[in-house]
Amino acid sequence: MSRSIRSGFIAGIVAGGIATTAIYLGLFTSGIPAVALALWDRMLRVIPMELFAYFIVRLKFAAKPSAFWGMLVGAVALWGVLGALLVRVRPILRVILAWTISAGTLALLTFGPAAALLAARRQASGATDGSPVLVALAIAGYAALFALVYAAALGRPPRAVLASAKNGVTRREVLRRGLMLAFAAASTTAARWLVSVGDGARAFAQSIFARVKDLPPEITPNDRFYVVSKNPPGFDPVLNADRWSLEVGGLVAGPLKLSYEQIRLFPAVEQFQTLECISNEVGGDLISTARWKGVRLRDILQQAGGPGAKAVKVAFRCADGYTESIPIADALSPTTLLAYEMNGAPLPPTHGFPVRLLVPGLFGMKNPKWITRIEVVDYDFQGYWERSGWSDEAVVKTMSKFTTLPRTVPPDEVALGGVAYAGDRGVREVEVSADGGKTWQKAEVKPALGPFTWVLWAALWRPTGPGEYTLKVRAKDGGGVLQTAREVPTLPDGASGYHTLRVRVRK
Repeated sequence: MSRSIRSGFIAGIVAGGIATTAIYLGLFTSGIPAVALALWDRMLRVIPMELFAYFIVRLKFAAKPSAFWGMLVGAVALWGVLGALLVRVRPILRVILAWTISAGTLALLTFGPAAALLAARRQASGATDGSPVLVALAIAGYAALFALVYAAALGRPPRAVLASAKNGVTRREVLRRGLMLAFAAASTTAARWLVSVGDGARAFAQSIFARVKDLPPEITPNDRFYVVSKNPPGFDPVLNADRWSLEVGGLVAGPLKLSYEQIRLFPAVEQFQTLECISNEVGGDLISTARWKGVRLRDILQQAGGPGAKAVKVAFRCADGYTESIPIADALSPTTLLAYEMNGAPLPPTHGFPVRLLVPGLFGMKNPKWITRIEVVDYDFQGYWERSGWSDEAVVKTMSKFTTLPRTVPPDEVALGGVAYAGDRGVREVEVSADGGKTWQKAEVKPALGPFTWVLWAALWRPTGPGEYTLKVRAKDGGGVLQTAREVPTLPDGASGYHTLRVRVRK
């Protein structure tokens, strides 16, 4: 690589790092980082869902942060390549081409999604700014920032691109500082993400459960309830209830626009309900239970005159650009809620404040957050994840798992325990095997908090002697249907199989 090309690449990296930082922070979009989210959305569309699901299972909560920061690194690298390609162009033409190529590429990749995201957020907050104009200005600003910094960098002698003779800063130091600036914001998000997640032991006052440690509480505290969204870390919407409103339209007799306070005037309903992410692997932690309060979705639809005769689905649009739909039968069920409280408190921002949908028996993807519009449609509306290959039905599979995870145990009696869940079918029975599934022992099952929640189970196991044992657990739903032993991955409709532990019994 010649010295001039290397200088152009370094200048492009520095300028691209600064421009990427601006995109991340959303400096030109009034604090709304729509362009960064649009780039993320495009990346999700390009990555095969099988690969994305693989990394979700392997990296869990680290998957999306890693992918997002990897996207930012890729953006900086691409700007570096552009810088290397333009290095031999005349200075004036170099600025024009750097701006044109950058602006054109960003516009092609992000303009439509970014405008939609910004419009959704502004609708949710009650603002009236023209989102296409803001997105166009943002893209032009990011490209101009890159072009100007890049041109300034190459305006210096090749031996010291962007280096100051006064302080003796080298090109390597310039690169290091540029990259540190580019990812300072990402590091802040990483610090927020690295929180300790405990198991939350709870001792019960009677029976076998008093002997089992590491069982989760029946109701998950809000700050420990699992969180999943399509957005990268730090980009979830934070909405103001006073400025937010919910539109109800489509195939209804009388379209509505309801404020947060108006929704709370409808008859309130409370129900216990478990949510499980469709990406939850066998034995995974993406499952939690809460006490929710809200209004029946059918009451809202009836206030709008009810669904039309040709209605097929009810679609939901959210402040982060997420979309989802459910069949009309599910929408009219008295147990489908628009929830505004969680465990006696207003919905936390990460769980969908002001309102989110709750549909018993369906995976979390069918329970959208930050809803801004409800639309009754006469066609098979496909939501955000369905368009990428995930299940449209998304019915929860019967699952069970150990939350006590012994690896080495004494030869006397061992207390085992965990949770089981079967959506709106309930759990009738849980069984444990200590010989790899050849024989099964019935476990004690704690009564469920409600028809749509998990159950806690416990069992006492006495090993026959020292050695290696393979423990398995399985459940039967409320209709007596046994959990499937067939092992399948999370994509496209949720994982299945028996949770298995290998334990060594000491002498």
